[in-house]
Amino acid sequence: MTQRSRFFSALATMLFIVVTFVAPLAASDEAGAPQSWAPTIARIVNFAILAGGLYYFAGATVRDYFKTRSETIRRDLTNAKTLRSDAEQQLGIVRARLAKLPGELADMRQRGEAELADEKVRLAAATSAERTRVQEQARREIDLASRLARRDLMAHSVELSMRLARTRIERDITADDQARLIDAYKPEVRQ
Repeated sequence: MTQRSRFFSALATMLFIVVTFVAPLAASDEAGAPQSWAPTIARIVNFAILAGGLYYFAGATVRDYFKTRSETIRRDLTNAKTLRSDAEQQLGIVRARLAKLPGELADMRQRGEAELADEKVRLAAATSAERTRVQEQARREIDLASRLARRDLMAHSVELSMRLARTRIERDITADDQARLIDAYKPEVRQ
């Protein structure tokens, strides 16, 4: 059916309604009443012409608008339903994670305490090892220092002994004693 035929069909329907329902009402009233119905009928006919014209010129646009609008609303409802199910699913996941949170915190606390105890044991072992290393190093340094001190003491003792011997020799040995000593060791030196 074309738009023109729809327009005339709608106009014919409106006229039929006016003639069928309004005319009998006008005839059943008093003699002066039909004249009072004439303006009402004219308004109804004018309205029918206006409605038919609007339907003819804007009917397709209005139908397309309402059709598009209803499709948009259906699509939005479907999207909203999908979004709601996704949100409910995510909410379930979050609630499940929140339900697990106290257990996870307790586990973390236990692991932290166990790690702290292990760290204390490790630190105690490391401290003991470091103390032993430092003691051994100190012992070696003390041994080295005492050997050096003995050597220095020995060198100092030898030097003092030599000085003392030289002083005694210079003081106690005369020139005759020196000549006799040279003569006594001369044969041994020549060999």
